[in-house]
Amino acid sequence: TPLTVLQGYLEMMDDKPLEGPLREKAIHTMREQTHRMEGLVKQLLTLSKIEAAPALVLNEQIDVPMMLRVGEREAQTLSHKKHTFTFDVDNDLKVLGNDEQLRSAISNLVYNAVNHTPEGTHVKVTWHRTPQGAKFSVQDNGPGISAEHIPRLTERFYRVDKARSRQTGGSGLGLAIVKEIVHAHHENINVISTEGVGTEFIFTLPYINVDTDFVSVDS
Repeated sequence: TPLTVLQGYLEMMDDKPLEGPLREKAIHTMREQTHRMEGLVKQLLTLSKIEAAPALVLNEQIDVPMMLRVGEREAQTLSHKKHTFTFDVDNDLKVLGNDEQLRSAISNLVYNAVNHTPEGTHVKVTWHRTPQGAKFSVQDNGPGISAEHIPRLTERFYRVDKARSRQTGGSGLGLAIVKEIVHAHHENINVISTEGVGTEFIFTLPYINVDTDFVSVDS
């Protein structure tokens, strides 16, 4: 955990003063781990808030296309030009739900695709009408995930590549948060992955045409 790293450097400082490059490295690493710990605590609080909340009233009109326009800019910034992106979005497709939580689910899936795939990966985000409802998908052509891991991906703190998660600041909570949010919207998240081919995360929500009155999906 981040606290392990902090504790290690503090013990080193007890033994002898750190100077020069070693001191700079220690301060830089401790700052990184402090930010990681802050993110971990925030995600734990988010997950606890979702689990402790009563059933959501899913009556907010959610402008998912607007969310994705913002998400595309943020993903490109996060990537530092190491990935390429396609955002294929139906700009008229909106749904009912909880705005704050749905924004969290969408951003977690997009950011995961950036953080957990290597440089050169292409990430495709889709938001389309289907016969089953409004389909959200994040697909990449990264290394893929072996079948043994897929059933456990949404468990809290479960990480396929622990070394890479430590390197990227992954907490193992992002997909657990997404699962709880999607469940709160009475749907499930599906994962399709093939090693050497890539991975796709999908969920589908009920939609109502924009030219009709909105009615709560849980009414």
